[in-house]
Amino acid sequence: MIQKDLRQAAEEVLRRNDRGTFTAPSPRQYPHLWLWDAGFAALGWAALGDYERAYREIRAALRGQWRNGMLPHVVFYDWPSAYFPGADVWRSDLASEAPAELPTSGITQPPVLAFVVEILTRYDPDRGRAAAFRREAFPALYAYHRWLHTARDPEGMGLSVLVHPWESGMDNSPLWDAALARVPVGDLPPYRRADAHWVPEEQRPRSADYDRFLALILHLRSHRYGESGVQTSSFRVYDILFNALRYRSEEALWTMAAELGEPTGEIEGWLARGRAAFQAYLWDPARGFFLDWDAVAKARIPVIAAGGFLALYAGLATPEQAHEMVARYLTNPEAFAPDGGTRYLVPTVSKAEPGWEPRRYWRGPIWINLNALIAHGLRRYGFVDLAEQIRADTFALVARSGFWEYYDPRTGEGLGIGDFTWSAALLLAWDLLEIPETR
Repeated sequence: MIQKDLRQAAEEVLRRNDRGTFTAPSPRQYPHLWLWDAGFAALGWAALGDYERAYREIRAALRGQWRNGMLPHVVFYDWPSAYFPGADVWRSDLASEAPAELPTSGITQPPVLAFVVEILTRYDPDRGRAAAFRREAFPALYAYHRWLHTARDPEGMGLSVLVHPWESGMDNSPLWDAALARVPVGDLPPYRRADAHWVPEEQRPRSADYDRFLALILHLRSHRYGESGVQTSSFRVYDILFNALRYRSEEALWTMAAELGEPTGEIEGWLARGRAAFQAYLWDPARGFFLDWDAVAKARIPVIAAGGFLALYAGLATPEQAHEMVARYLTNPEAFAPDGGTRYLVPTVSKAEPGWEPRRYWRGPIWINLNALIAHGLRRYGFVDLAEQIRADTFALVARSGFWEYYDPRTGEGLGIGDFTWSAALLLAWDLLEIPETR
């Protein structure tokens, strides 16, 4: 049970960040709607009992959907702003599929909305309202996942390829160091980052990373965000976190389809191909871990990152694989477990990785969304005590430092931007992420 004072503080963060149509991740640092943030925010509103507000959050994300089914990672409500790169950089108006009335980015983000909608409508006490919202949201969610299996599976692997690190949600992870290094920068237009205005530079991605982030946007924009831009991108990666959440959402989509009387055969095909692909391409028996696949290098990326544990949340690991991952890495003080230097679970990258940086964004700090998903994945495989330890560590971080974007695993200090929406929302909604019995 969440402590009363933490619950009240979390609710206050959500209400401060509420913009009516959507909940800003942080009104100063991130003033628009982000895709997976919206899903997590909706869970927070549901945990407060406000299902109407939760559904409004989902509607705000779906309103940015492109005609080809793509859900963009940013919808620029409350534009213009000082955020970089803004709508004027993305120029979604160049793409014929983009909504004419609402500027968006031209890439997507981890696909959490389908499983979030399934959770919301499972717990909503107003069963008529829940059924109506499932019926409303299902076609858009189905179209999005079909896009993930067509436009984003150019090699027919059964996995969705990412063409920008931001699509993974883990922008500057060491996972991308080698892939980003080959991105040609060329002559970039002058630009000014706004993120370091609010957060110390040592906690943010480096300027060299941003150069490549921008270069990739300009490449995709030059192809009007079409399939030719995907096929010729110098950054093409099949990411575990993204595809595990896609699989979890497609399990939820199957459940919704069955309850709505919609055909399930196509979804069943997606699930079968996704499960086979995880074993064929992403499981590395020598390392005993799921590793991302670099489609350009045609090799696994040899970096142990916490996103690999999301294979457990999706149920994509065999019991033997799950036990090896936990024993070899999650409970190993040289990798993720506390060792005297670190005190809390789960750093985003193994401490044994050369790229581990405990205070820099996605290169080593703790993020509450990953902790919540990893903990429920562990519970799914019977690691109840370890799941409870992660939960206890997460709540201790918030009790110590407040609702920050991420946390130093050594000291528990809050990093990034404060009053961060999903940190508050997921503390409220932790138990909602529990995985129902699979079919």
